[in-house]
Amino acid sequence: MTDTIVTFAIVNWNTCERLRACLNSIAVHVSLPHQILVADNASTDESVPMLEREFPKVDLIKCNRNLGFAGAHNLLIPLSKGKYHFLVNSDVIIKPRAIETIVRRMEAEPDIAVAGCRIVGPDGLLQPSCRRFPSLWQQLLLATGLNRLAPRSRLWNGYLMGDFDHATSRDVDQVMGSIFAMRRTDCDELGFLDTDYFMYFEEVDFCKRVKQAGKRVFFEADAEVWHEGGGSSRQVRVLTIRRTMRSMRHYFHKHYGAWTWLPLLAIVSLDGVTHTLHACVTSRNAWLTAKAYALGFLDVMTFRKASF
Repeated sequence: MTDTIVTFAIVNWNTCERLRACLNSIAVHVSLPHQILVADNASTDESVPMLEREFPKVDLIKCNRNLGFAGAHNLLIPLSKGKYHFLVNSDVIIKPRAIETIVRRMEAEPDIAVAGCRIVGPDGLLQPSCRRFPSLWQQLLLATGLNRLAPRSRLWNGYLMGDFDHATSRDVDQVMGSIFAMRRTDCDELGFLDTDYFMYFEEVDFCKRVKQAGKRVFFEADAEVWHEGGGSSRQVRVLTIRRTMRSMRHYFHKHYGAWTWLPLLAIVSLDGVTHTLHACVTSRNAWLTAKAYALGFLDVMTFRKASF
Protein backbone atom coordinates (compact mmCIF):
# COMPACT_ATOMS: atom_id res chain seq x y z
CA MET A 1 0.00 0.00 0.00
CA THR A 2 1.38 3.41 -0.99
CA ASP A 3 2.12 5.69 1.93
CA THR A 4 0.08 8.87 2.05
CA ILE A 5 2.28 11.87 1.31
CA VAL A 6 -0.24 14.69 1.56
CA THR A 7 -3.41 15.24 3.54
CA PHE A 8 -5.75 17.99 2.40
CA ALA A 9 -7.81 19.41 5.27
CA ILE A 10 -10.77 21.57 4.29
CA VAL A 11 -13.27 23.33 6.55
CA ASN A 12 -16.55 24.15 4.84
CA TRP A 13 -19.47 26.38 5.69
CA ASN A 14 -22.12 26.81 3.00
CA THR A 15 -19.76 26.85 0.01
CA CYS A 16 -21.08 23.84 -1.89
CA GLU A 17 -20.15 24.87 -5.44
CA ARG A 18 -16.75 26.21 -4.46
CA LEU A 19 -16.01 23.06 -2.47
CA ARG A 20 -16.91 20.88 -5.45
CA ALA A 21 -14.53 22.85 -7.67
CA CYS A 22 -11.77 22.63 -5.06
CA LEU A 23 -12.08 18.86 -4.73
CA ASN A 24 -12.18 18.38 -8.49
CA SER A 25 -8.97 20.42 -8.85
CA ILE A 26 -7.24 18.13 -6.32
CA ALA A 27 -8.38 15.07 -8.25
CA VAL A 28 -7.11 16.46 -11.55
CA HIS A 29 -3.91 18.23 -10.54
CA VAL A 30 -2.40 16.31 -7.61
CA SER A 31 -0.36 13.21 -8.50
CA LEU A 32 1.04 12.45 -5.03
CA PRO A 33 -0.71 9.84 -2.87
CA HIS A 34 -3.13 11.85 -0.79
CA GLN A 35 -5.98 11.88 1.66
CA ILE A 36 -8.82 14.40 1.78
CA LEU A 37 -10.52 15.41 5.03
CA VAL A 38 -13.50 17.76 5.19
CA ALA A 39 -15.10 19.20 8.31
CA ASP A 40 -18.50 20.69 7.60
CA ASN A 41 -19.47 23.43 10.06
CA ALA A 42 -23.23 22.71 10.11
CA SER A 43 -23.85 23.98 6.58
CA THR A 44 -27.44 24.58 5.56
CA ASP A 45 -26.81 24.35 1.82
CA GLU A 46 -26.23 21.18 -0.22
CA SER A 47 -22.59 20.74 0.82
CA VAL A 48 -23.00 17.52 2.79
CA PRO A 49 -25.33 15.72 0.33
CA MET A 50 -23.01 16.75 -2.51
CA LEU A 51 -19.98 15.35 -0.70
CA GLU A 52 -21.68 12.07 0.13
CA ARG A 53 -22.99 11.67 -3.41
CA GLU A 54 -20.03 12.83 -5.50
CA PHE A 55 -16.97 12.31 -3.29
CA PRO A 56 -17.55 9.13 -1.25
CA LYS A 57 -13.81 8.65 -0.64
CA VAL A 58 -13.53 11.96 1.19
CA ASP A 59 -13.41 11.54 4.97
CA LEU A 60 -16.21 13.77 6.21
CA ILE A 61 -16.85 15.08 9.71
CA LYS A 62 -20.26 16.67 10.22
CA CYS A 63 -20.17 19.26 13.00
CA ASN A 64 -23.47 19.97 14.74
CA ARG A 65 -22.58 23.66 15.02
CA ASN A 66 -20.14 26.13 13.51
CA LEU A 67 -16.85 25.50 15.33
CA GLY A 68 -14.94 28.13 13.40
CA PHE A 69 -11.75 27.66 11.40
CA ALA A 70 -9.42 26.52 14.19
CA GLY A 71 -11.97 24.38 16.04
CA ALA A 72 -12.98 22.43 12.94
CA HIS A 73 -9.41 22.01 11.69
CA ASN A 74 -8.39 20.62 15.08
CA LEU A 75 -10.89 17.79 14.53
CA LEU A 76 -9.15 16.91 11.29
CA ILE A 77 -5.49 17.01 12.34
CA PRO A 78 -5.63 13.80 14.46
CA LEU A 79 -7.12 11.98 11.43
CA SER A 80 -4.32 13.09 9.13
CA LYS A 81 -2.24 10.27 7.59
CA GLY A 82 -0.02 12.40 5.38
CA LYS A 83 3.54 13.45 6.07
CA TYR A 84 2.44 16.93 4.98
CA HIS A 85 -0.82 18.39 6.20
CA PHE A 86 -2.29 21.09 3.94
CA LEU A 87 -4.94 23.47 5.22
CA VAL A 88 -6.90 24.45 2.11
CA ASN A 89 -9.80 26.88 1.89
CA SER A 90 -12.85 25.58 0.09
CA ASP A 91 -12.64 28.42 -2.47
CA VAL A 92 -9.13 27.47 -3.58
CA ILE A 93 -8.40 25.80 -6.92
CA ILE A 94 -5.18 23.77 -7.01
CA LYS A 95 -3.12 24.40 -10.13
CA PRO A 96 -0.88 21.81 -11.84
CA ARG A 97 2.33 20.90 -9.96
CA ALA A 98 1.64 23.35 -7.12
CA ILE A 99 1.46 20.74 -4.37
CA GLU A 100 4.37 18.73 -5.74
CA THR A 101 6.54 21.88 -5.83
CA ILE A 102 5.79 22.72 -2.21
CA VAL A 103 6.41 19.15 -1.06
CA ARG A 104 9.67 18.99 -2.99
CA ARG A 105 10.85 22.16 -1.27
CA MET A 106 9.94 20.86 2.20
CA GLU A 107 11.61 17.52 1.49
CA ALA A 108 14.82 19.28 0.48
CA GLU A 109 14.82 21.65 3.48
CA PRO A 110 13.66 19.78 6.60
CA ASP A 111 13.76 22.86 8.83
CA ILE A 112 10.82 24.38 6.94
CA ALA A 113 7.81 23.78 9.19
CA VAL A 114 5.23 25.81 7.25
CA ALA A 115 5.03 26.71 3.57
CA GLY A 116 2.72 28.74 1.36
CA CYS A 117 2.75 29.80 -2.28
CA ARG A 118 1.62 32.40 -4.81
CA ILE A 119 -2.12 33.03 -4.88
CA VAL A 120 -4.02 34.65 -7.75
CA GLY A 121 -7.63 35.81 -7.76
CA PRO A 122 -10.46 35.43 -10.28
CA ASP A 123 -9.17 38.53 -12.08
CA GLY A 124 -5.78 36.91 -12.55
CA LEU A 125 -4.10 39.41 -10.26
CA LEU A 126 -1.75 38.46 -7.46
CA GLN A 127 -3.24 38.21 -3.97
CA PRO A 128 -0.36 38.94 -1.55
CA SER A 129 -0.07 35.77 0.47
CA CYS A 130 2.66 36.41 3.01
CA ARG A 131 3.08 39.06 5.68
CA ARG A 132 5.31 40.11 8.50
CA PHE A 133 4.08 39.63 12.04
CA PRO A 134 1.66 42.38 13.07
CA SER A 135 2.74 45.21 15.34
CA LEU A 136 0.71 47.97 16.94
CA TRP A 137 2.47 50.50 14.71
CA GLN A 138 1.53 48.62 11.55
CA GLN A 139 -2.06 48.10 12.74
CA LEU A 140 -2.31 51.85 13.34
CA LEU A 141 -1.08 52.56 9.81
CA LEU A 142 -3.68 50.14 8.40
CA ALA A 143 -6.47 51.63 10.51
CA THR A 144 -5.74 55.17 9.36
CA GLY A 145 -4.99 54.21 5.75
CA LEU A 146 -1.55 55.83 5.96
CA ASN A 147 0.03 52.63 4.62
CA ARG A 148 -1.52 53.47 1.25
CA LEU A 149 0.55 56.64 0.98
CA ALA A 150 3.70 54.56 0.54
CA PRO A 151 2.47 51.08 -0.43
CA ARG A 152 5.95 49.76 -1.28
CA SER A 153 7.64 51.05 1.86
CA ARG A 154 8.73 48.59 4.53
CA LEU A 155 8.29 51.30 7.19
CA TRP A 156 4.76 52.33 6.16
CA ASN A 157 3.42 49.07 4.70
CA GLY A 158 5.70 46.48 6.24
CA TYR A 159 2.96 44.27 7.69
CA LEU A 160 1.46 43.65 4.23
CA MET A 161 4.98 43.29 2.77
CA GLY A 162 4.39 45.97 0.17
CA ASP A 163 8.13 45.96 -0.45
CA PHE A 164 8.00 42.34 -1.70
CA ASP A 165 6.81 41.41 -5.20
CA HIS A 166 6.17 37.69 -4.48
CA ALA A 167 8.41 36.78 -7.42
CA THR A 168 11.13 34.98 -5.47
CA SER A 169 11.06 32.15 -2.95
CA ARG A 170 12.15 33.19 0.54
CA ASP A 171 11.70 32.85 4.29
CA VAL A 172 8.85 34.98 5.68
CA ASP A 173 7.14 35.55 9.02
CA GLN A 174 3.77 34.14 8.01
CA VAL A 175 1.86 32.76 5.04
CA MET A 176 -1.87 33.04 4.55
CA GLY A 177 -4.19 30.27 5.71
CA SER A 178 -5.85 29.87 2.29
CA ILE A 179 -3.19 27.28 1.46
CA PHE A 180 -0.99 26.41 4.41
CA ALA A 181 1.35 23.40 4.37
CA MET A 182 2.55 21.95 7.67
CA ARG A 183 4.54 18.90 8.68
CA ARG A 184 2.25 16.53 10.53
CA THR A 185 4.93 15.91 13.17
CA ASP A 186 5.13 19.63 13.96
CA CYS A 187 1.43 19.66 14.80
CA ASP A 188 2.16 17.24 17.64
CA GLU A 189 5.32 19.04 18.71
CA LEU A 190 4.04 22.62 18.60
CA GLY A 191 0.37 22.02 19.35
CA PHE A 192 -2.69 22.36 17.16
CA LEU A 193 -4.38 25.62 16.19
CA ASP A 194 -5.44 27.87 19.07
CA THR A 195 -9.25 27.64 19.30
CA ASP A 196 -9.45 30.99 21.09
CA TYR A 197 -9.33 32.29 17.52
CA PHE A 198 -12.73 31.48 16.03
CA MET A 199 -11.58 32.79 12.68
CA TYR A 200 -8.54 34.83 11.55
CA PHE A 201 -5.07 35.14 13.10
CA GLU A 202 -4.91 31.40 13.93
CA GLU A 203 -2.35 30.83 11.17
CA VAL A 204 -0.43 33.93 12.29
CA ASP A 205 -0.30 32.48 15.79
CA PHE A 206 0.90 29.10 14.51
CA CYS A 207 3.65 30.74 12.45
CA LYS A 208 4.67 32.71 15.52
CA ARG A 209 5.06 29.48 17.46
CA VAL A 210 7.02 27.94 14.58
CA LYS A 211 9.48 30.84 14.64
CA GLN A 212 9.76 30.72 18.43
CA ALA A 213 10.70 27.04 18.10
CA GLY A 214 13.57 27.97 15.77
CA LYS A 215 11.94 26.60 12.62
CA ARG A 216 11.18 28.25 9.30
CA VAL A 217 8.15 29.59 7.47
CA PHE A 218 8.67 29.63 3.70
CA PHE A 219 7.04 31.28 0.69
CA GLU A 220 7.35 29.17 -2.47
CA ALA A 221 7.15 31.42 -5.53
CA ASP A 222 7.26 28.53 -8.02
CA ALA A 223 3.90 27.15 -6.89
CA GLU A 224 0.57 28.85 -7.52
CA VAL A 225 -3.11 28.35 -6.67
CA TRP A 226 -6.30 30.23 -7.56
CA HIS A 227 -8.36 31.73 -4.75
CA GLU A 228 -11.75 33.41 -4.94
CA GLY A 229 -11.62 34.86 -1.43
CA GLY A 230 -14.35 35.44 1.14
CA GLY A 231 -16.33 32.33 0.26
CA SER A 232 -17.83 32.01 3.73
CA SER A 233 -17.03 35.33 5.35
CA ARG A 234 -18.91 37.53 2.89
CA GLN A 235 -22.11 35.77 3.95
CA VAL A 236 -21.83 37.29 7.45
CA ARG A 237 -20.10 40.64 7.03
CA VAL A 238 -20.77 42.07 10.51
CA LEU A 239 -19.60 38.88 12.19
CA THR A 240 -16.51 38.80 9.97
CA ILE A 241 -15.42 42.24 11.17
CA ARG A 242 -16.16 41.36 14.80
CA ARG A 243 -14.24 38.10 14.53
CA THR A 244 -11.25 39.94 13.08
CA MET A 245 -11.28 42.44 15.97
CA ARG A 246 -11.56 39.71 18.62
CA SER A 247 -8.83 37.61 17.06
CA MET A 248 -6.50 40.62 16.79
CA ARG A 249 -7.08 41.40 20.45
CA HIS A 250 -6.36 37.80 21.47
CA TYR A 251 -3.17 37.68 19.37
CA PHE A 252 -1.70 40.83 20.88
CA HIS A 253 -2.74 39.88 24.42
CA LYS A 254 -1.24 36.41 24.04
CA HIS A 255 2.07 37.41 22.49
CA TYR A 256 2.69 40.93 23.80
CA GLY A 257 0.75 41.24 27.04
CA ALA A 258 -2.39 42.76 28.55
CA TRP A 259 -1.06 46.31 28.15
CA THR A 260 -1.87 46.18 24.43
CA TRP A 261 -5.59 46.38 25.22
CA LEU A 262 -5.70 50.17 25.46
CA PRO A 263 -3.83 51.02 22.22
CA LEU A 264 -5.89 48.37 20.42
CA LEU A 265 -9.07 50.12 21.50
CA ALA A 266 -7.77 53.33 19.94
CA ILE A 267 -6.77 51.49 16.76
CA VAL A 268 -10.16 49.76 16.45
CA SER A 269 -11.87 53.13 16.93
CA LEU A 270 -9.82 54.72 14.15
CA ASP A 271 -10.38 51.70 11.94
CA GLY A 272 -14.13 52.02 12.39
CA VAL A 273 -14.13 55.74 11.60
CA THR A 274 -12.03 55.42 8.44
CA HIS A 275 -14.00 52.43 7.11
CA THR A 276 -17.33 54.10 7.83
CA LEU A 277 -16.23 57.29 6.06
CA HIS A 278 -15.03 55.22 3.11
CA ALA A 279 -18.38 53.41 3.03
CA CYS A 280 -20.20 56.77 3.01
CA VAL A 281 -18.12 58.06 0.11
CA THR A 282 -18.52 54.85 -1.92
CA SER A 283 -22.18 54.25 -0.97
CA ARG A 284 -21.43 50.84 0.54
CA ASN A 285 -23.85 50.57 3.46
CA ALA A 286 -22.19 52.88 5.94
CA TRP A 287 -24.68 51.98 8.68
CA LEU A 288 -23.75 48.28 8.52
CA THR A 289 -20.05 49.14 8.58
CA ALA A 290 -20.46 51.45 11.57
CA LYS A 291 -22.50 48.81 13.41
CA ALA A 292 -19.87 46.12 12.79
CA TYR A 293 -16.99 48.23 14.06
CA ALA A 294 -18.97 49.48 17.07
CA LEU A 295 -19.70 45.89 18.09
CA GLY A 296 -16.06 44.99 17.41
CA PHE A 297 -14.96 47.82 19.68
CA LEU A 298 -17.22 46.49 22.46
CA ASP A 299 -15.84 42.99 21.95
CA VAL A 300 -12.27 44.24 22.36
CA MET A 301 -13.22 46.41 25.33
CA THR A 302 -15.02 43.57 27.18
CA PHE A 303 -12.60 40.79 26.15
CA ARG A 304 -15.45 38.83 24.58
CA LYS A 305 -14.32 35.33 23.67
CA ALA A 306 -14.17 34.40 20.00
CA SER A 307 -16.91 31.76 20.32
CA PHE A 308 -19.03 32.75 17.34
